[in-house]
Amino acid sequence: MTIDTVSTARTSGSPVAWLVGLPFRSAAARAVRLYYVVADAENDEQAVRVALERADRDRDGNRYGDGDGDGDGHDRQLSPGTPIEVRRVLRDPLGNTSLAVRSG
Repeated sequence: MTIDTVSTARTSGSPVAWLVGLPFRSAAARAVRLYYVVADAENDEQAVRVALERADRDRDGNRYGDGDGDGDGHDRQLSPGTPIEVRRVLRDPLGNTSLAVRSG
């Protein structure tokens, strides 16, 4: 699993949360990216762990449909080899919120 992180050198403002995009593939081979906002994580790795735990709870709790019409959510699998997107959610001194610029 790879994590596509952001460059903190090219961002302004203070971090308030992380936006984590998890790539999934359904049994029908559809690619889907689910996004989770994680507050109070100390770093990108902790934010990814929290997002993965939420994704497991969502799937187990049938919160999201799986696209096959029965709503069981169980055909969604983390897509191996596809990077996980992690971006800081920033707030500037005026209270404006933005996403950090991706590195690379």
